[in-house]
Amino acid sequence: NNLFENLITGDETWVRLNTLRNKHDSMTWKHPSSPVTKKFKGQRSPAKVMATVFWDAKGMVLSDILPHGQCINSVQYCSTLDRLLCAIRRKRPGLLRMGVVLQHNNATPHLANLTQQ
Repeated sequence: NNLFENLITGDETWVRLNTLRNKHDSMTWKHPSSPVTKKFKGQRSPAKVMATVFWDAKGMVLSDILPHGQCINSVQYCSTLDRLLCAIRRKRPGLLRMGVVLQHNNATPHLANLTQQ
């Protein structure tokens, strides 16, 4: 047995929503004698969303993004863990019989009584 085959790691991070266009999107066809197009510097959007990701040795198991303005709490994290359970059944059949070891940090929602139950 591989030491890591039943280990699933999870973490959350803030993801900034950008409205900047990439270089490919701003490319246009023009004649060589056309004037140079002015490019305006875009501004970053202040909006952020919380992303939760779970993965194992084989790759991504679940990614979950909260709606804009929401933070992770124990109720939300328990809901995400329910979706993780469904994802494990679908993507890693047989893993639950082996016993899953969930590795996550000691953030408050992870340690809450509701989550532990």
